[in-house]
Amino acid sequence: MISVISAPGDLVVARSLGIDVRFGGVEVTSAVSGSPTSMKAEPGLLVRLEGVRNQETKRRDESFLEALHQWVEMRKKHGAENAGDVPIMPGVLALEPIGTIISDDSGTEYRCVSGQIAGNGTEWSASWTFLPVPPQHARLRLQFTIDGEPTGMDCQIAIG
Repeated sequence: MISVISAPGDLVVARSLGIDVRFGGVEVTSAVSGSPTSMKAEPGLLVRLEGVRNQETKRRDESFLEALHQWVEMRKKHGAENAGDVPIMPGVLALEPIGTIISDDSGTEYRCVSGQIAGNGTEWSASWTFLPVPPQHARLRLQFTIDGEPTGMDCQIAIG
């Protein structure tokens, strides 16, 4: 069982490009690969973040959809090789700089092994996967960063 001991009241842990980023939860997961070349799955820790929808996210979504439409038209008229790269989803730009430093009362060293940002239906969501799995009954501290600089916000989590 996972319990939140402390967190910001509104769960906002960062602000990126005019968008508040909220702590979306943490879970122990069983299907984590420690490296892109490893087929072995092991237990790990999944940290979720959510961009708070507001006028800025709406504006960025609209700009992205227009750029995507223009890109599709360019591909139709001039071919895939001349259209350039597909536009980057705005959630990627806002959420990619957000990091999490995890520590616990046992001195475990956690490393981020994978991440997922945005996608159809998850435009303003991100998740980071860490290894190893926390020890039973650990107390975790999740410290949030933007471009490696602490935001001053953290969450305390109990595992067990």
